[in-house]
This record gives sequence, C-alpha cells and structure tokens, in this order.
Amino acid sequence: MQKGHGIILISMIVVLTTIVTLPCYAQEKEKKEKDKQEKSIWPEEEPRGPRGPREPEGPGEPGEPRGPRWGPPRWFELTDETIEQIMKDLAKSEPAKAAELSKLREKDPEKFKEELGKVHFDKVMRERMEARRHQMQAEYTEWLEKNYPEDAKKLAALKERDPNLYIKRFRLSMDKYGRIFGARENPELCEVLKEDLELKEKADQLVRKIKSAGKEDEKKELTAQLEQVAGRRFNLIVRQKEIAYAQLLKRLEELKKKLVEDKAEVTKWKDAKFKEENVKKRVQELISGFKWGD
Repeated sequence: MQKGHGIILISMIVVLTTIVTLPCYAQEKEKKEKDKQEKSIWPEEEPRGPRGPREPEGPGEPGEPRGPRWGPPRWFELTDETIEQIMKDLAKSEPAKAAELSKLREKDPEKFKEELGKVHFDKVMRERMEARRHQMQAEYTEWLEKNYPEDAKKLAALKERDPNLYIKRFRLSMDKYGRIFGARENPELCEVLKEDLELKEKADQLVRKIKSAGKEDEKKELTAQLEQVAGRRFNLIVRQKEIAYAQLLKRLEELKKKLVEDKAEVTKWKDAKFKEENVKKRVQELISGFKWGD
C-alpha cells in the first residue's frame, strides 16, 4: 500500500512540474520571437528575393480549413467539342502524350476525361502565369525607363546581346528596385523609398572607406558621416511606418462604414414585411419560369 502511495505521489509531482514548466517555456519562446523581430529595424536585414509560388487551394469540406488542391476545379468541365480541340492541339505539341490519352480514351473514357482535364488545366495555368510574367516585366521596364533611365538603357542593350545574362540582371534589378516599384501607386511612399535606397548605398560606400582608411582622423570623419546617414535613414523608416499607419487607419474607417451598411441590410432582411414581399415575388418568378438569382 505504501509503495502504491509512493508511486501516486511521484506521478503528482511530475504533473505539477510539467504544468509549471509549460507556461515558462511558452513565455521564453514568445520572448525569443519578439527579440528576433526587434533585432533590426533596417530594411536590408529583411529577407530579400521573390516569394515562392503559392499552392492552389480547394474549398475542402464544410467546417474544415481549406487545403491544397492539385487537380482542376469543379467548374473546369470539358465539353465534347473542347475535348476534340484539345486532342488536336496536343497531337501537334505532344504527340506521345496524345497517343497515350487516345489509348486511355478507348479503355476508360471517364479516366481519360479526368487525365485530359488535368493536362489542359495545367496548360491553361502555365499560359496565364506566363502572360502575367510578361505583363509584369513590361510594366517594370516602363517604370524603370521613367525612374532610372540609365539602368533601363543598360538592360535594353543587354537583352539583344546576351539574353541569359539579361534575365539575371533583370532579376537583380527587381531585387534592388522591387520595393519602390511595388509602391508606385503611392507617390509619397515611393519617394521615401527612393531616398532610403540612395542613403543605403551611401552608407555602404562609407563603410568600405572606413575599413580601408589608414588614419584614425580619417576614420573618425567617415564614421561621423555614417552616423548622419544612419540618422537620416532612421527618419525615413519612421516616415514609412507613419504612411503604413495612415493606410491602415483609412482601411479601418472603410471597414467601419461597411459594418454599418451590412448591419442595416441585415435589419432590413429580417423585417417580416420585406420577407413576405420577396417570397411572393419569388413564387411568381418560379411560376413564370424565371430563375431567382443567387
């Protein structure tokens, strides 16, 4: 009996220790995340480069979170006419795939439609992505010509001379000016980002000079200049935050207005007279053969 009590006592101690330890671990983890976020306010410390492609998502089951969807959406249905056209195009572009699908068509028509739908859907999505890429590239090139004409000229010359190198330089250009290009609809923010980029480049130059300077007096002078540049950049970062706050405030006011409008609409639809009028109207539409819109 005493042995049994001892085991129970030890178990209780373990449970209590776990309960006490978990909040401490959660607090420590939260602190680490906060410290990581507050590590640096300077934009160049943020991860750069394009984001990876997002996976397409499907609706999932009712009440469940949306999950990845790899096949064509439900609305992507193929008519007989569309199937014939796809097969003709596929015979020209991918004859081996067309022959494979033709055999599947004879063996399992339903499976054939499913596979053909996937092939066609992938083709459509690739074409849309390619069109969007070309559109973005054209928009960026036009923007670069207006804002940084010298850079635009160098890229244009490289496009004819060395297309592969052009692609690499184009990506580097997007890495450099991407934030400014993305803010082109907001002139004030655009100017702030332009000035910030100039100051960052100046700061990089000063750092290189400080590292290569031989005399202490020269290093002190350059360091003083670097402090001034860093101070100006700090002010620009504050201005960026003020602009972002103003945009968020504007969005909040729009949402408040929408809430008022939606509440008024709900009140209107809950009115018994409004319901009676719409039900009668619906009945007449059904009798007349009209469809009641969603």
